[in-house]
Amino acid sequence: MKNILLINCYFGKFPWYFNLFLKSCSYNASVDFIIFSDDITEYNLPKNVEIVPFTLRNFNALATEKLKFEVNVEKAYKLCDFKPAYGIIFSEFVNEYEFWGMTDIDIIFGRIREFITEELLNNYEVISVRNDYPTGSFMLFKNNNEINNLFKKSKDYKKVLTSDIHYCFDECNFKHEFLQYGGDIFDIECEVESMHYVIKKEEQMNNLKAHFDFLVIEGMPGQLKWDKGFLSFKHEFEILLHHLILFKGNKYTRKKAWKRVPDKFYIDKFLVRKANLSSFNGLFKNTIYNKIVPNLKKSLFKIDFFLSRQFKLKIMDLRKQALIQSKVKVVYNSEFETHNSIGQNKQPKIFKSILFKDSFFTPFIPNLRYKLKDNNQFDAIHINGNVRLIK
Repeated sequence: MKNILLINCYFGKFPWYFNLFLKSCSYNASVDFIIFSDDITEYNLPKNVEIVPFTLRNFNALATEKLKFEVNVEKAYKLCDFKPAYGIIFSEFVNEYEFWGMTDIDIIFGRIREFITEELLNNYEVISVRNDYPTGSFMLFKNNNEINNLFKKSKDYKKVLTSDIHYCFDECNFKHEFLQYGGDIFDIECEVESMHYVIKKEEQMNNLKAHFDFLVIEGMPGQLKWDKGFLSFKHEFEILLHHLILFKGNKYTRKKAWKRVPDKFYIDKFLVRKANLSSFNGLFKNTIYNKIVPNLKKSLFKIDFFLSRQFKLKIMDLRKQALIQSKVKVVYNSEFETHNSIGQNKQPKIFKSILFKDSFFTPFIPNLRYKLKDNNQFDAIHINGNVRLIK
């Protein structure tokens, strides 16, 4: 059996779902995990998981040494762009493994080896768990010099790794939607040559064999069950992993840390619960957190929009020069305090949220509330609780 090491860098306090991640790792004993982190909290770690004390300063020093140019990452999120280079940066840690990979911790694994088979490992050098683009949340690379240096085939890799800008280099330079609908990465203009571009180009030249297959759930479908390492959907399909990217960010989900994770639990649309629905406790929590609380919050959203539209309070403190949401452009200028403006010609009004600080609506999108963040970026909050950063 080919040995595998999965690598993660996480700076800051581990989040509420970390113990769920660890529990799912514990049932994948034939796969090793290493996490570089500055969180000194003591955890009851599975034997196959190691946390290495590490800081962002340590990362910058090591990356500078290994990549042979100055690296100065200031914000941890930028590390996503460095994931394809982990085979070089952490070469001392991966040298005993036949495959290394990147993993996020907002993941609940099923049975990894049931999907990442010896046949796959024998026949492919790069393995992604989506069919349409590389999965930065979980992806495998054969541990050899050529594949470890694959990221250098991008003409932009130095630009990416020396910039403060996050380019989504590990995946597809933010072209997810285009690729999800069957687009070809060579048919769309990109700011940089991402790993998707590199992998597809090398495939065309017969320089490597990459495997793309849809083995994950990333949305919020509910009806997931984790039972001693076996992860299933609707009691019908076994899946490799559930990526909590939407679940953890949704405004309606119950985010409660468990000190002890049971051998069986359920992942609903807005709740992770221990008890099954045939018990009073399971039925009660399902009713409260999956039905009553979300519906109340949706009603509050509608009331907020209605009242805000009636009062039409002016927004006096938007600090960003421009916001683009689809074809909507919010323009800030010297006249903004008297013209809450959207668009460039006949500019309809925008109006302040009555109930939420630093938030506003547009009259023609009642299901979205925009929130101004401290870093002058905007979140678009949907009535269903999903949150999307507006770039």
